[in-house]
Order: sequence, then C-alpha cells, then structure tokens
Amino acid sequence: MDIVVSALAGGVMGGIVAVILTLGLLRRDRRIRRAEVKVHEATPSGTWRAAAGPLFRRLTRRSAAAQSEWTGRVITPPAPSPTRGPFDRFNDSAKRVLALAQDEAILFNHNYIGTEHILLGLVREDGLASRLLHEAGVELEKVRKAVGFVIGRGDAPTTPAEITMSPRTKKVIELAIDEARRLNHALVGSEHLLLGLLREGEGIASGVLESLGVSLEKTRRQLYALLGQPAPPTPERANPPGAFGWFSSNSKRLLALSQDEAVRMNHNYIGTEHLILGLGRLTEGGVVDETLKKIYAELGLALPQLREAVGKIVPRGSGATSPSEITLSPATKKAMDLAHEEMSTRKERELEPVHLLLGVVRQSESIGAAVLAQFGATADRVREVVDRGLAG
Repeated sequence: MDIVVSALAGGVMGGIVAVILTLGLLRRDRRIRRAEVKVHEATPSGTWRAAAGPLFRRLTRRSAAAQSEWTGRVITPPAPSPTRGPFDRFNDSAKRVLALAQDEAILFNHNYIGTEHILLGLVREDGLASRLLHEAGVELEKVRKAVGFVIGRGDAPTTPAEITMSPRTKKVIELAIDEARRLNHALVGSEHLLLGLLREGEGIASGVLESLGVSLEKTRRQLYALLGQPAPPTPERANPPGAFGWFSSNSKRLLALSQDEAVRMNHNYIGTEHLILGLGRLTEGGVVDETLKKIYAELGLALPQLREAVGKIVPRGSGATSPSEITLSPATKKAMDLAHEEMSTRKERELEPVHLLLGVVRQSESIGAAVLAQFGATADRVREVVDRGLAG
C-alpha cells in the first residue's frame, strides 16, 4: 500500500509531519527576521485576511498583569491603534488564552504559537475550559513537561515581535469561530477554543492530551453538556486518514524527536538512522512508550551507543539546518509504508512506534537497519522480540 508515498509526493510533508516539520518546533536557528506579528481572520469563505500586529499588542495589554504574575515580566504595550482586529469577536477569556499562549511560546523560546501553546494558555486561564481540563487531570506542569519533552526549548530568547501563528493554530481558531456560530453565541470564549482544539484533533496539543489519558471525543461531549447543548456528530474530515492520520500520539512524538535528531546532526532530511534514535528517545525521559522500552531493553539497545554508531556512519552536516528545510528520505517513506502494512496485518487501529521499528528493520539496506544489526538487532531478532512483547 502506497499510502505514505502518495501523502508525501514530491517530498512535501503531509498530515501531522507537515506541521511538526514546519512550525519551527525545535531548538536551532531561532533568529528569524523581526517583523510585526501577522495573524489572520477567518472570513466566511474560509480564507484568511491579513491583520496587523496590534492584535498581540491589545492582548498583551489586557494580560500583562497575568504574565507578570507567573513570569515576573511585564511587556510594555505600544500606543493603541484604531485598527479593528480579527479578535474583536473574542471575549476577554479567549483573548487572555491567546495572550497566555504567547507567553508560553516566549517561555519556551519558540517563535510561533502552536496548538501546544494554546493548550497551555487554556490550562492557565481560569474559565470553563480550564476547569474541565483540570477535572480530567490535565495540570499545567504535566503539560509543560510533555511539551518540553517533545519539542524542547529554543536556544535564543524570543520577543513578541518575532512570534507568528502556526497554520494548525489558525485552523483551531477557524474551528472555534465555527463552534461559537453553531452554538449561536455572540462571542468566542475559551470554551470554543477548546472545542476547536478538540475538533482539529491532530496537532501537538491533541497528542499531549492523549498521552495524559484524555479522550478527545469524551471531553468534547462533556464540554457541550456543560454548555447545556447536545453534542453534534463529530464533523467528517474532508479526506480519509492519510499516512499520519493513523499515527498514535507516541508515533507523532517519535516524528518530532526524529526531526530533532536530524537538526542536531545538521541534516536536512529524516532518515531511518534518525528514526531509530527517535525510537531510543521514546524509551527514556518523561513520556515513555513502555512497550518500546521493554523491547529496546531486551534487544540491548541504548541511545548513547546508537548515537555513536550512527555518527560513525553518517557525518554531521557542515551547516545548521532549519526545520522548514527537512524532508523525509525515500527509505523513511518506505519504512512508513511497511509500518502501515504491519499495523494492517495485525488488525490494529493505530500505527505505533513498534510498527515503525519493524518497518526500519525490514529494509536491510537502510542505515537504520545496518546500525541495529551491529547490536544483534536483525530483522528476525527484532520481529521475535516485538511479537513476544506485543503478545505479553
């Protein structure tokens, strides 16, 4: 099945990886041009209209005290602008969420606002959405820890003037506006932002929530109940799940970690060698794939030794790499195809990291498979251990 290849035609990232690899999630080369923040307003036609930097100036003005409360930092706003911004239809609660999301991006030294920052803003904001998340066990420090593990902090401080909104965050805002419209609410509140986040369902925030044991659909229905409304059917996606729509939250984290390994080595692609390092990182740290951890332990695989072995085969690149430059190598695309085949053969509903491990070792000519074989983790040995681990 060529699901992955078709989703990645022309070397263009698809699905969740497109977002992970283009949002500037990781730690290098944060010094982009300084410019006014540009966000966009959803119009009835679904397009985005350019809006000026006064959006975040207004949001920062409203929430400077709140930011100071946690960070000890107050951003001095410039003079007010008469320009009508796209978020005038947002109530104070929703504006505060966006301002707190910007603050979280600054704290992480990120130069964008992603769905993960929106989630952090929702948890920090004292509204209906925040209360529902807290009742589900979603705590601020847990979310920060998960985001830090998956994405990490940037190396250089970021200022508000550098921050832009990711395409997926723009989509969440479009969906929030739509949710308010469907509920006949005049203004968009934090509850609508949460509904938009849950409806979008594929960003880093969704993966974090799922990793904390939160059911997106259950939370959506609970929120509708709190609003005194029956939950409408989950809107159908425009397209059936592509290659990355099948990925579990751990597999989505794996892609981000593999990208981090590529950036660390100054490579402008994600190869199978980066995948096995990303798999290794999923066996340690804060958010661990327990099944994979057990399999790696039985195979005698450890991240430091794998990194050393990869470094001997593939030298570091000569210049720093930007996340937006990174593509998937042909071998990685093939590994994903094979992983999907493994998932289908086992009649499983999500593509897990162990499926990707099997996809790598099935390509004996790939660098990742060659490195694993150095440690005795041949295709037959890996399959034996995986089958035993999944059966147990």
